[in-house]
Amino acid sequence: MNILTRYRETLIQKLDELLGAPPSPILDMCRYHVGLAEADGSPRSAGVGKMVRPALSLAMYEALATEGDPWETCVPAALAIELVHRTSLIFDDIQDNSPQRNHRPTVWTTWGVNQALNGGLALSCYARLALSGLAHGYVETHRLLEKAVIELCRGQYMDIEFQGRMPTLDEYLEMVRLKTGVLMGTACEVGAVVAGAESKREEAAILGQRMGVAFQLQDDCLDIWGRPEDLGKPQGDVGERKRSLPVVLAMEEHPDTVPQMLEDPQGAEKLLTLLRDSPSIEARATYQVRSAGSGALKSLDALVAGLDRPWVEAFREMVGFMITRAS
Repeated sequence: MNILTRYRETLIQKLDELLGAPPSPILDMCRYHVGLAEADGSPRSAGVGKMVRPALSLAMYEALATEGDPWETCVPAALAIELVHRTSLIFDDIQDNSPQRNHRPTVWTTWGVNQALNGGLALSCYARLALSGLAHGYVETHRLLEKAVIELCRGQYMDIEFQGRMPTLDEYLEMVRLKTGVLMGTACEVGAVVAGAESKREEAAILGQRMGVAFQLQDDCLDIWGRPEDLGKPQGDVGERKRSLPVVLAMEEHPDTVPQMLEDPQGAEKLLTLLRDSPSIEARATYQVRSAGSGALKSLDALVAGLDRPWVEAFREMVGFMITRAS
């Protein structure tokens, strides 16, 4: 069972329906960002992005729901989670000065920063509109999503603040937990809430959080050691002076030279060379990714009581995907 493909067609269809009307330039931006349209507003055949978070929410619902309850019951919540995530990416691309995402120009490079801010705000409203179609667990799901956005913003604040100093590894991991882990944890917890599985929601949330941390740490590694043609965006963390996992680890090994490289206008290429030519830094970064994956598997072990075997294996495969993906 492949969680990422199991729900994808339905999610794209429902996303298309939600963002289908009325026609407007703002809606064109939203549809472009989620992969349903070209920049001129003309339709596109399929959405872009992995849709990891809504897929996890639907899988958790289906794994925990009473037999006979269709997973489509949870689709409004899953759509809301995906749109919250996509909204954050519009703002993240602006703050990181990122020119590309999913092999296409970002919203701000296409329409400008001011209009991208309008598009991001509108998309966040569509997330709440999606949630209004939820028949069970609406109030609690809404509360969890709002809390997740606040935590995400805290993580983004830390990420930006780190550009003025070098965080410790523990500080960096906390930022990743807030910025990426919490929303993935919320996706899993919402699946449990909508399924009425109150006894499993905390375990589901912890599993999702740890999966999210593993996902982001692997993302950091791919930005240095991955292949640009696989990523759908330029490898730009070092150029933007971001304190990613490899940079934090490089600082521990080279405390005298790394700060100079970060301050030097021409230092990005030197730092990138240092990282790519350092087997020890790559090995330590890989260890952090694997450690996060192991933590997720331990969380899954705490959740499995009552889960059918196919679901246990499906979630194990998802953890594996988080730590071994190439894009």
